[in-house]
Amino acid sequence: MTERINGSWNQKLVLFCAGPKSFLSDTPAESFLQDLLKGLQNDAIQVQTKVLMLSLFLEFPELLCPDQRTSDIAAEILLNVLQQMPNSERNVTLRSHLLLAIETILIVSDSFSLKSKTALAFSSLLVHIISDVNDQKQGVLNRSLRITACECLRELENCYPGLLSQRLEMLYSMQQKENTAAHQSYTLLYTVVLKNAIQFLAQKEGPSNGALKELLVRNEDFLWNVTENRMGLQLSSNNQFLLLPSNSETKELKSILALLLEDSYLLTPVCQHTLFWQIIQIVAMVRTISPVIFKSQLIRLFGTMDISCFHSILQMKAVFTDSLFTAEDEHFLIKRLVGMTQHPLLSTAVKLFYLDCLLHFPENRPLNSNPGENLPVLLTVQMTSSLFPTIFNDYSTMLCRQNLLSMVYLENEGAYSEKGISFLFEHILALYSMVCKHGGREITATFFRSVYLFVQYFNFCEKHMGNLTKNLLELYKRDFSLAPYIINLINQTQILLEVHAWPTSLSKALQNEIVNLPTEKSTEKSLGWHLKILSRVAQENTISQRSTVLFLSRMVFHSDLCSKGEWRTGNALLSVCKHILQHHQLDTLFVNLADLLQYLMHYFEDIDIQDRVRLYYVLLTNVSQDKFRKILTMSPAGDKTKSRSLSSIMTENENFSTLLTIHTAEKGLLHLQPVYKDTDSLPSIPELPVSVKEYSVEEYSKHCADNRSSLLVLNYHLVCKKEIEPKFHKLFCIVLHFERTDCWFESMNDINIPYLFFERKPPIVTINLVPKEPHPTIFYASATYSNEDGITYHTKLEPLHITFQELFVPLPLPALWPLEARYELFCKLWKALEPNESNQFEESIFCCEMSREALHNIVLSFFSKFVVLYHAEAYKIAIFLPPQYHILMTVKSQEDTAHFNIKTDNWNLLAYLNLYLLDITSHKN
Repeated sequence: MTERINGSWNQKLVLFCAGPKSFLSDTPAESFLQDLLKGLQNDAIQVQTKVLMLSLFLEFPELLCPDQRTSDIAAEILLNVLQQMPNSERNVTLRSHLLLAIETILIVSDSFSLKSKTALAFSSLLVHIISDVNDQKQGVLNRSLRITACECLRELENCYPGLLSQRLEMLYSMQQKENTAAHQSYTLLYTVVLKNAIQFLAQKEGPSNGALKELLVRNEDFLWNVTENRMGLQLSSNNQFLLLPSNSETKELKSILALLLEDSYLLTPVCQHTLFWQIIQIVAMVRTISPVIFKSQLIRLFGTMDISCFHSILQMKAVFTDSLFTAEDEHFLIKRLVGMTQHPLLSTAVKLFYLDCLLHFPENRPLNSNPGENLPVLLTVQMTSSLFPTIFNDYSTMLCRQNLLSMVYLENEGAYSEKGISFLFEHILALYSMVCKHGGREITATFFRSVYLFVQYFNFCEKHMGNLTKNLLELYKRDFSLAPYIINLINQTQILLEVHAWPTSLSKALQNEIVNLPTEKSTEKSLGWHLKILSRVAQENTISQRSTVLFLSRMVFHSDLCSKGEWRTGNALLSVCKHILQHHQLDTLFVNLADLLQYLMHYFEDIDIQDRVRLYYVLLTNVSQDKFRKILTMSPAGDKTKSRSLSSIMTENENFSTLLTIHTAEKGLLHLQPVYKDTDSLPSIPELPVSVKEYSVEEYSKHCADNRSSLLVLNYHLVCKKEIEPKFHKLFCIVLHFERTDCWFESMNDINIPYLFFERKPPIVTINLVPKEPHPTIFYASATYSNEDGITYHTKLEPLHITFQELFVPLPLPALWPLEARYELFCKLWKALEPNESNQFEESIFCCEMSREALHNIVLSFFSKFVVLYHAEAYKIAIFLPPQYHILMTVKSQEDTAHFNIKTDNWNLLAYLNLYLLDITSHKN
């Protein structure tokens, strides 16, 4: 039995981790959470399985505990499990994971505050666990639990800075007494609390005599008010540093910091880095403590091979500069960094980190304040000679080394630098030869990035730039599919250089190469790539487009392009024509361009292309150049939304990707508003209903089963919120998407709405729900839509809550049954719903004090659609709940008491019905 339970849970956990949302769509989150909490209390489940169960709270707390109430209950149950668990070796790991799970739930749900009893009990428990210094009470077995408790307190202090600032004396005492492996955790906890406490004092009170000394010896309760405002402690800046003139206060704090630094060699490298960073911040805030306090540690750290410890050196240098580091120290660090970037025992990622450190080296006296990449002044050409990139390096190392050396050669003049530039160009040629031999996508991308870096730094070298142009042309002739890379290179270098002529000269060279191609089948196969290049070249108003128009005419007149009628080819042709119309004077191009457009308009087989060619031809021949440029160009309409022409959307241009991207709206614009229908009277029902005995319950049931997808229909108004930007006043092509949160309903199809205008009547959205079981539920709703700007947006709507009463449907009679048949059907169902042990039928009664008039109003307001007979002041009410369940009620008033006699074929519905009746009868007045 135990093995079966553990196996079942392991299978559940694997399924949940594989797809949490899909798992919860079949199993409600609330039900699964209850099963988890019960399983953690089940002694038959193994400890290893329970640890896996607790790991779900660490990875998916928001899915399992979606609201604060659920989080509080879950945390309270887990805390009870922890407190009741015996202290044994078998349970140490489980108890540690329980601590982590409770803390995660409280933090993620924002439940850790003075108002939460669970938070108070949990914080007290953590302090109680860490107070067992040196394992004096619980023994060695409890040590890992103490370490976990220290980490939990440190995490709480990081999330709520200043929470433990009033317990520094206790934490320092524990840190000094602890001499086991847990000493590291106690040290880090105390250091983080000390830094936050000093920073909190600096911001709250400023420098004052005795305040720091009092802070160091304080031992009071948690500072709970910081949990109310998590942004209360700001990051320190230069104008927030604390100056303490009192030597006695500074002396005591300096003594504490010195002891912490002396203990640092006992910690792991990562923990040393954390400790150093906290103390660096403390010394930076307390100006009366000299940074020389770190000198003894620097002697040890200068020879380190560990990346985290070396990073601590750079942090000290960035904060304290020449007050701690001499020029000799700075020179030594740069040489160390150069050596580490090529150390054979280090991984590529670590070596790239050291390269990045060289480009962001914190100098004592930097020549500029640019926060970007800068070379250290002491880094010379000779020091970097061993960093030359080769084709045997990985691609990231190639580019990073080229970037560094390019900066070195640019800032150092002389023959050595010129030789270095030539070596870099030879490196690019080596990459070029690899691309020519079809080296693959990665080497191709590396080559073009390398070219971009060379152009960025050495665009003034005319000889190399000319050779680069020739090589790129040769490369394009070898492989026309490299057109997107070349176009991107032209775009990026043009942005980079702004006024430099090289991108234009490359564009012109490409144009000359393409327009001189013969009209052959091979040219037709690669025409798509050529048209991409020509479309980009046409955007340069300094390059004549006469040869381009003649080339296009030659291809169109002397090939079968028009008869094939391929939309892609036609679209690419129009892209070139559109850019020529937009960017060039047409005096010398008018006749040839008009002939080309006229030919396409008559002979191109695609109707869409013909229509757009006709538009261009009409604009060219009938509208002035200035006007049709405005028509074809995207332009802002005042301060409102941007208008886009159809041609700009269809043709390829620099904003094409923007139109294809779905943007996330900053805030929700839409919401669904239920459509309510008021009923002023009961439906007209004869007192003596017509007998319909010829109609059977079986026929009725079959009708319900055949029409289950259209039984539950809910109507909503899709409305805009009041305060929205003008660009969202007209929305088009709205698609509503619904995502279920449990397994009670079938998935809903997307709903399409043609348009929504802010000033018009909102459209009605009809939702067809197909329940598997009649339970209240929530659907997550979202909408995708376009505005007048032509941009598509995605936004989340408020969750769609389906209440129990919204599942009520009148008895769905077959089409040929008269309305009066409902009463006879009611009678037959009432007789059939006799409860016994073999079915789920149940009967119940609900009573409440209520006058006859009040009861009539209740029925009129809430059950008028479901009344099948009203006779002798008694009401027969029949409610259908898709897919197949019923609630039948006989309601009457006797002696100012309302009696609801109830029968149902699903006893689970009685709990929901009872809550609903309590709700509506409580408002009878």
